[in-house]
Amino acid sequence: MTNWANRTLNALLAIAFVAAAIAYGGAHPAKAQTAPDDLSAAMADRPSHVATTWDGVAAIGYDVVAFFLAGEAVKGSKSITATYMGATYRFKTEDHKALFLKDPAALAPQYGGYGAMGIRMGKKLRPDRSPAWQVANEKLFFFIDDETKAMWNEDSDTNQRVAEAIWAKIENVPPKILHAPVTN
Repeated sequence: MTNWANRTLNALLAIAFVAAAIAYGGAHPAKAQTAPDDLSAAMADRPSHVATTWDGVAAIGYDVVAFFLAGEAVKGSKSITATYMGATYRFKTEDHKALFLKDPAALAPQYGGYGAMGIRMGKKLRPDRSPAWQVANEKLFFFIDDETKAMWNEDSDTNQRVAEAIWAKIENVPPKILHAPVTN
């Protein structure tokens, strides 16, 4: 290929690259906009003090009032919701929603719904499916699984005291920072 042909091809590639960068917002990062269905953007907007799904739903969509009243895990309805501390809570009935709104701090899961034993260990671990859970001392606790729930209950009073102290320090720290590897 001749020198002229190489320069022409390079120029065309450069123009194509610049056009693509402008089209996708890469040339002006300050002006780049995120698509509304962009999962990473949705995850970044989640409150760090509440364990939520990617779309901001707390308690993995379970009706937190049902844990207290029915003693079981019951999925809430997408049409019966309330917002508390930046997260959306779902409820099976309007009555459950009304009870929650009277005192959400008393009915919301401890540690923002992160696994209690994880908080005890300084990590924010969000239950992904049906959580292991318990109501103790009129408080709702979530766990990652039955094994961590059993570990918690080996000395629940001490574990709760330690978790409370740790939670006060990490409540507003994004989970990904707590799980980042330590580098020198």
